Amino acid sequence: MGNLGDVIKSQGKEIDITVNVLALMKHLIKERAHPLDLLRELISNSGAREVGATEIRIKYTVDEEGHIFEVIDNGCGMDYTEDESFPGRLDKFFGLGLSEIVGVKSDEFSWKGLGSKLSYQSKKIEIDTWCGTGDAIRVEINEPWSSIERKLKPRPKVFRYKPETGKATGTSIRVIGHPPHRQEQAFSFDEIKNFLLHRTFVGFTRERANKPKIFLSVLGQTQEINFGLPELKFQEQKEGTVFVNKQHKFTKSGTNKNVTVLMKGFYTWDAINYGLDKKQLNTGLILSVKGIPYFTLSMKEYGSGSLATARPGEDKCCLIVECDDIQEEMNIARSGLNDSETTSIFKRVIQEIFNEIESSQEYLKFRKVQEDRKTIESAGELGVKKKTLESDNQSWVVYQPNEAEKPILLCREPECEDDVLCLLWKLEALKALPFKNFQTLAYVGSGKKGGPDVIAHFQEDQQSDPERYVPIEVENKFYNYDIHGHKPSQFPKVLCWEIGKTPKISIDRTDKKYKHTSIKEDLQIHIFSIRLMEGIKIIKKKEFDKYGLTS
Repeated sequence: MGNLGDVIKSQGKEIDITVNVLALMKHLIKERAHPLDLLRELISNSGAREVGATEIRIKYTVDEEGHIFEVIDNGCGMDYTEDESFPGRLDKFFGLGLSEIVGVKSDEFSWKGLGSKLSYQSKKIEIDTWCGTGDAIRVEINEPWSSIERKLKPRPKVFRYKPETGKATGTSIRVIGHPPHRQEQAFSFDEIKNFLLHRTFVGFTRERANKPKIFLSVLGQTQEINFGLPELKFQEQKEGTVFVNKQHKFTKSGTNKNVTVLMKGFYTWDAINYGLDKKQLNTGLILSVKGIPYFTLSMKEYGSGSLATARPGEDKCCLIVECDDIQEEMNIARSGLNDSETTSIFKRVIQEIFNEIESSQEYLKFRKVQEDRKTIESAGELGVKKKTLESDNQSWVVYQPNEAEKPILLCREPECEDDVLCLLWKLEALKALPFKNFQTLAYVGSGKKGGPDVIAHFQEDQQSDPERYVPIEVENKFYNYDIHGHKPSQFPKVLCWEIGKTPKISIDRTDKKYKHTSIKEDLQIHIFSIRLMEGIKIIKKKEFDKYGLTS
């Protein structure tokens, strides 16, 4: 056996691994999380320090070819060397390889050449660029995605021409029909603006010297957009809002591996005052790398307890975590983080920051703000209710079985289902309901999904069969019955204050003025209106003296 092993080893040889670059790039391109990711990458290229642009124009429109995106900058332009060992910016754009991985120097925000790769998922690419000397260059790439789908390399056509007098340096990249299959409704101005401000270089999360001017044009509407994440511009200290600025650093023992995280932003009880809304892409925990906000992380997964849940909850937080050390752990599409040691350390650092925040006196004071507000609000609401009840024009329900007897004050005229229940049980106690028997056995509660309000023993009159444990639905106005989606087979009897003016299903009168019926799903519903029962009257408070009542 030993000799056989030596023979096997002596005959072994190294082989080349087959790599299908087109197939790999096709897969990576399709990993993009959002069609507007193309804009994010093109703007990152234009905004890099090495490009030196002082103005970036973003244009979006739609025609029969589909969605058209264009990014124009007045930077240094894209040089074209046609030399693989010393590629220019345009050479790199044409390449489908992972430029930085293979040792090609990249600009400030470059990431595996993602901008050019996403551009290839289109029907056509048009590039116009000039570096300030020599010829200007125009490029056309027709049907790049169709070529890749057919396992063919796209073939750019490069045209050199003499620039007109006064032409400025810079680059225009126009991507037509991105992606080719997307035929949905056009993006609105606000959709693109929100994306730019919260998911691209336009929403830069740090201070930046020489901020470029940003202009956005969507379907003909043009506006200059202020550079920088807008939520970070809030600084005024207010009750109910806490601003955060905490930096933690972790160094792995015995190594030079560091992970530094800066968390900033704020959490608030007054989200509406800061325009916080999940649809605006400005809530929760937002990861920023090299100043560009990319995506949200789960606050709960990253160690937040009460902040993430209801005190105040993710939708009332705008927290940015800046960490450049995590860049290499982002997936190719820059839409999430890969599983790695660095990612685990990153998570641990954020957990430490959340622990510090949620155990601080500042946070405990913040929580008390809402409790105090609820107390004040409750007192205010109580005062309003008392004032309303004391008003001379407040309507009250009284029970007066005959004119010779003094009315019995029951409660205010019902405004909700709970008022009807109050009235029902008072009438039951007075034995004033016009039924042979009505005995409440249980109040299930209107908040119980799918359940009845009351269960009772019930007999309508002397001729009716006694019914035991009958489910009864209670409503303020009967028209709500159908809106609530109740099943007649489960709730064939309804007690309400009155029939609404416009019930959603047709009803029929009976020989009892307080009773109506309705047919639904081939079953008859019995509806009893308390307002129409004998002895029930409605009077104003200003009439109390007339009936000898006191409040």
